[in-house]
Amino acid sequence: MTRRWVRIAVVVVTLATLGFTGNQIRLSELALDDEQHVERVFTDLSWALTLTLGDLRAAQQAYVAAGQDRLYWTARVNSHLDTVRSGLENLRRLAITPASIDALDSADGAVTDLERMDGRAREHVDLEQPLMASDLIFTDGLELAARASTNVELARATERTTRNETIRAARSSQATMIATAAGVSVLALLLLIPMKRAEGPAPFESIDAEKTEAVLTDELGLSVEDRKMLDTLDLNAVDPSPAAPDTAPPPAPAADSPEPVPDLRVAADLCTDLCKVTDTSEFPELLARAAALMNATGVIIWVRDSSGHALRPAIGHGYPARALAQLGSIPEDGNNATAAAYRSARMQVVERDDTSSGALAAPLLAANSCVGVLSAELRAGWESSEAVQATAAIMAAQLATLLSADPPADTAASPAEAHG
Repeated sequence: MTRRWVRIAVVVVTLATLGFTGNQIRLSELALDDEQHVERVFTDLSWALTLTLGDLRAAQQAYVAAGQDRLYWTARVNSHLDTVRSGLENLRRLAITPASIDALDSADGAVTDLERMDGRAREHVDLEQPLMASDLIFTDGLELAARASTNVELARATERTTRNETIRAARSSQATMIATAAGVSVLALLLLIPMKRAEGPAPFESIDAEKTEAVLTDELGLSVEDRKMLDTLDLNAVDPSPAAPDTAPPPAPAADSPEPVPDLRVAADLCTDLCKVTDTSEFPELLARAAALMNATGVIIWVRDSSGHALRPAIGHGYPARALAQLGSIPEDGNNATAAAYRSARMQVVERDDTSSGALAAPLLAANSCVGVLSAELRAGWESSEAVQATAAIMAAQLATLLSADPPADTAASPAEAHG
């Protein structure tokens, strides 16, 4: 492209596109910051409201406790009721989805019923009927407070899910805009690269030997001496000697492959998405991403079963559902890497050999115990990489905050123990 005005137009269009894209991304980031701030405020208010409901229940129970000042606790209950109603109103103003608004309305109805029940309980206390007051407080009061808390939690989860979807859609739109701007920039660079004109034949390439002398003498006006000088300069610059042999050294052998290192950006995004999990249906897609990150053919999450002495497969990727069901439980004293990782609470590495691939088993460590194991079957010897082992440990630590062991079964004594 050689025309000046066309080149200027390309530059102007490219700069305008980049400026527009940058401004749209800036506005999108400001909107996302607002969404995240509102989501945090909604979460904080909902948790505070749940705690206030608990304090309200405790204050009502003090009505029927011996030696307590009823007037003091009545004032406390009134204060908590005002705080709860104010909190529900604030949450209703921040809510954006009909489902969360309906949940808050249900919570408000439960609080209204709780306030009526509180009035009846006070009447029984004034009439010195503590048993009837206790029946209202510990039955109806408990149910109504639990209903209000449940609806507040439902509203919080609904709002968080909706806002997370909005944020993901905005991020996708930003990626599209960035890709479009990059494409326009590359196209502009290609258009601005100067193109060489096609070179014609050599000056005297098409003139045969018999006409060269006439052309040089008649058309160019050269003397015989000038022609002799030009002959010594070798006008065609053609070297009749055979081409020199290629003396370039052969390519050096490839160096040893470096230790595989998972993509840290992908790992960070995966951990972020794990923190946002609100439904177990999201686990299969996240496990698929974890398997791709660690070059794994299959991943299984094992959790401690209700017996407390075995592990069962909770969820997996890369294996048919029927195969996971047929695996059954693994006893904690089993002779395999998964059981060893659970017993020792340390990662186990199984090196690959000629007949089987390698594997990693990383324990899922909770506050007081090991609740399960993340096992992965890896390709191409990735299990030996310290970076891959560290990535597996990070994934296990993240999953340990999301998963829990099965609740223990009833520890009733066996018939043998009873006879003993």
